[in-house]
Amino acid sequence: MERLVEKYIFDPEISAGKMIFLTGPRQVGKTTFAKNWLSSAGIEDTYFDWDNPAIRGEYSRNPLYFRNIINAKFKGNPVPVVFDEIHKHKNWKNILKGVYDPNKERVQLLVTGSARLGLYRKSGDSLIGRYFSFQMFPLGLPEATSDFSWILVEDRPIADGELLVDYARKVNNKHTEGVLEKLLTFGGFPEPFLKASTRFHQRWIKEYKTLLTREEVRDLSRISDIRGLEHLIDILPSKVGSPLSINSLREDLGYHHSTLVNWINILNELYLVFTIRPWHRNILRSLRKEAKLFFFDWSGLEDQGKRLENLTAVSLVRMAVRFTEMGLGVFEVMYIRDKEKREVDFILIKDNRPMALFESKEGDSEISPSGRYFGKRLGIPFYQIVHRVGRCEAFPDNCFKIPASRFLMLTG
Repeated sequence: MERLVEKYIFDPEISAGKMIFLTGPRQVGKTTFAKNWLSSAGIEDTYFDWDNPAIRGEYSRNPLYFRNIINAKFKGNPVPVVFDEIHKHKNWKNILKGVYDPNKERVQLLVTGSARLGLYRKSGDSLIGRYFSFQMFPLGLPEATSDFSWILVEDRPIADGELLVDYARKVNNKHTEGVLEKLLTFGGFPEPFLKASTRFHQRWIKEYKTLLTREEVRDLSRISDIRGLEHLIDILPSKVGSPLSINSLREDLGYHHSTLVNWINILNELYLVFTIRPWHRNILRSLRKEAKLFFFDWSGLEDQGKRLENLTAVSLVRMAVRFTEMGLGVFEVMYIRDKEKREVDFILIKDNRPMALFESKEGDSEISPSGRYFGKRLGIPFYQIVHRVGRCEAFPDNCFKIPASRFLMLTG
């Protein structure tokens, strides 16, 4: 299965001469992607998995083990090399520097990992200037349909409602609606999506949560109350899409405010959930308000409307991350709400300036008054993304309605 990140992660204009760090949720497809990359180059024995005792043993026997293999493979073109889960070694940064520094012209180095790599690369500065980081997300609709021809490659259409709707009208969505239903049902993790079995999906969700809470949490943190953390995970689906009140969780679970904040931060690091901040022109006021929480695996949500909103959140965040990684600016997805409780699900920010508003709707309906209000107030387009609607429509005041199956083919 082809992945969107492949379209730009190895772009020489961006990443030539840099190590590439690829992070993302467990079982999202990073290892498969890395092995396919090596296979496409005709090389398979430069994949080094630190979970493999043989690899660890060879390095312990000879610290020049990796360098010797690279020298044997080098024939004039940079050798593609993958280190998977190398951050499990206490001196992983020194190992990478030992491979990269003397061989930067001879290797193309891809380092993959999940929560701990994303966390550990933030600590210390010993690798600064040597790498660019990228993220792999659950499957988007283009990946699920194997059709990448409609994906936006620049952000300009987002700020121009007429142009974006024109793009959406051209999308060939003959098969996308059925695939969208499959994505909503089985989520965007490759294995349950491809199997499309309800029984397998239910078992997979259970085992995935166990993997994260019993193994990843144990290695990543000092949390001892795993049952309390699991109880929090059981409650969080009911909080999706709403401002997350830690005080409300404290009343429900009986834990200290600081404990719950720490647990949610851990779940963020584990790529189980992510949060989006409220937008406000005053950044300090924005930081003090409650964030909204979403899951990377939306398939565990019972409410169909919440699944669509969560899927839309993941798709918008994926697009924002992609635009940022491509060097088009600094993008972030946030939400907007005022004192009168007018609210819009999502607002796309570029370089601290609002670009567009987005609202997720399960069924066809009138244009959201809040969307119309904030669109006029900020002078940006408002897009109502509707699951069960047949066509794109433009409305007064720079408001637009787009079928979800078409819109999600544009976001990637």
